[in-house]
Amino acid sequence: MALKWIDLYLFEGLMKEAIPFEENGYIVKATFDTEASNYAVIELIAFKNVKNMNMSDKSVTFYSDGYKVFVAYEPATYRFRFQEPYLRDGIYQFPVRFNEVDVIELPKHDKIFISKEPYMSQGSFNVDRPSGGDLTYYIYNNQKVEEHIFQFINSILVDDLRITKSVMPEVNEHVKRNLEYFYRAERNASGEG
Repeated sequence: MALKWIDLYLFEGLMKEAIPFEENGYIVKATFDTEASNYAVIELIAFKNVKNMNMSDKSVTFYSDGYKVFVAYEPATYRFRFQEPYLRDGIYQFPVRFNEVDVIELPKHDKIFISKEPYMSQGSFNVDRPSGGDLTYYIYNNQKVEEHIFQFINSILVDDLRITKSVMPEVNEHVKRNLEYFYRAERNASGEG
């Protein structure tokens, strides 16, 4: 997946020192189960003013508050459908309970879970290096950043996971609502309101 408005794989951008840490930034991480099912977790992290960064061979830690939004696709064939997401193992886990996600039911009993509110990672957050078909991108802040985020998430859901386009406006609305929490926190921190 190569979209012209996303210039950097996150780790490549870090190595080239091409990521501006003094302004808003957005990281999209997608983890796929390509062996047992079509299960996928997309993690959107919104952040600002990175104070420091520590990179290792396996991950990078950003010293900044991170607002994490989770979008997960759960196919009907997933065996542990009734287990809370935060209790699941490995790539199937994301830190929310069922009462903390909105659910979009799809025609073949597949589901999309989307955070009702962002998960706040205070002080620092960690991003693992992608492996085995997973991906991690940095999205530059600009006037069309929301549109770019929606296009990226929609591209994963529609092109990679073959989810119907008809539910994308609903997915985008949920993601937009989550981004509003980040924007509010940003305004409050700068004294705007």
